[in-house]
Amino acid sequence: MDLERRYVTLNRRRGRALSQITLEEDLNVPDQKPDIFRVIHKQGEFHPDEIKGETGKVKVRGVFLYRILYISEGENRVPEVLEGSIPVDEMVFLNELEEGDLLDFHWEMEDLHASAVHSRKANIKCVLVLTVEAMKEQPIPLVGSSPEEEDLYVQTCPVRLQQEVIHKKDTLRIREEMNLPPGRPNIRRILWKEMRLQGTEIRQEEGRLLAKGELVVFFLYECEDEPGRLQWLEQGIPFHQEVECEACHTDLAGKAELTLLRSELELQADYDGEPRMVRIDAVCDLLLRYFEEQTSDVLCDAYSLTREVLPKRQQYEWDYVRSLSDSRARVSGRLKLKDTDPKMMQILNTGAQVHLEHTERSDQGVLIQGTVELWILYASAEDAQPLACTVHTVPFEHTAELQEGSSRCEWQVFLCMDQLMVTMLDAQELEMKAVLQIQVLFCETERLELVEDLEEEPLNMERIRQMPGMVIHIVQPGETLWDISKAHATTCEAVMELNELKEEELKSGQKVLMVKEIARS
Repeated sequence: MDLERRYVTLNRRRGRALSQITLEEDLNVPDQKPDIFRVIHKQGEFHPDEIKGETGKVKVRGVFLYRILYISEGENRVPEVLEGSIPVDEMVFLNELEEGDLLDFHWEMEDLHASAVHSRKANIKCVLVLTVEAMKEQPIPLVGSSPEEEDLYVQTCPVRLQQEVIHKKDTLRIREEMNLPPGRPNIRRILWKEMRLQGTEIRQEEGRLLAKGELVVFFLYECEDEPGRLQWLEQGIPFHQEVECEACHTDLAGKAELTLLRSELELQADYDGEPRMVRIDAVCDLLLRYFEEQTSDVLCDAYSLTREVLPKRQQYEWDYVRSLSDSRARVSGRLKLKDTDPKMMQILNTGAQVHLEHTERSDQGVLIQGTVELWILYASAEDAQPLACTVHTVPFEHTAELQEGSSRCEWQVFLCMDQLMVTMLDAQELEMKAVLQIQVLFCETERLELVEDLEEEPLNMERIRQMPGMVIHIVQPGETLWDISKAHATTCEAVMELNELKEEELKSGQKVLMVKEIARS
């Protein structure tokens, strides 16, 4: 039988896998750079070049870039930088993965450590965690109603669906210029840079997304007029940008993750030709997942009095996003320098990395536990080491509320730093205050049975002959007028007319006169 079908796409999570790889490299100090006295700080980031899904595995290729800040040997203890890269070519195995599945990729860096092997060689080591999540897109046929045919009775019923109308990655680019304030010396070279996002907010509108926040930029530089003398500058650059997104509108529910992918600082001459301007180029990753709920009337049953009509049913499983919790958690604490750390004179720059350690269901919702790995780069009061960096780990705990009726839900947690402030209390003590953004996506598996086709066979006359021509039917709990009309080879209209019913709704225990329609004809 020819049926009109409309297709919708429902997603089913196939699985999640991670791979931990240890990266380590020894780096020789170039001839033109001074010897290492002490390593004080380090940076690392992974730049993926290729994420390719294959059957049962995902190929990840890219490069891990690192920088090491050290104090050099010699009378002036001038800071210097080493840079290097480590190629990454890794397979993440996910047995459920099939070609064509949607892939979400995340990376996280753990235990980044830099040290001096000796005065002319440094060592960098870290654990890189690669996480891959796969989803299958399922095209689901919805049969709204059958063609108008003589003596064919159909029943439609509403089904609730939730489509992931947007699942994609985009990029957001921030390009700005920073000028040195009056009175600051010119820049000879930039030694060290740090950038981070804070206070980000993504809002969807018709056909577009609005992204706003602040890019915090810090750089440490050597002065032009006095080589070896250091200056630094930190500045927050607000941004407000639009991202085209045709499927966006204000009624969509979902989430957007904005992360800093890579950043560059380039020294430029200002309008007077002086080296006092820095050009900023930052590229952010924007992961979008938005869902739309809809209710559709679909064919759920059919029968005929002149032939056998056999509905062919198919079951599907899909992931229903029940809710998204977007909350903030405050983290604070007082921190003391280690006995081996030089005393603090001034804070230059701070940064943090948030790690998720454990989640579990609690009476109030989902308990989330983790740590904030905080580092502080500061100017010390000791001439032997003008710069130092101290690292501290601060634990946190937060409960994300779970909506009523979500006891079967699974969850996915996304963490990022929203605000960070560190103040100096004295030469050896600090106070840290931070605000974390915590997004939790609650999902549960929904099962859906749909009629995909109707097959016809000749009428089973033996079954019809065995049915009584007239009977009083006592309505059982859960039975509908459609159920008893189909079972007794008649129509809903005929039963209502015969019993003078004004509405189709029946009550349990109600007596209904049923007359076999074939017998009447």
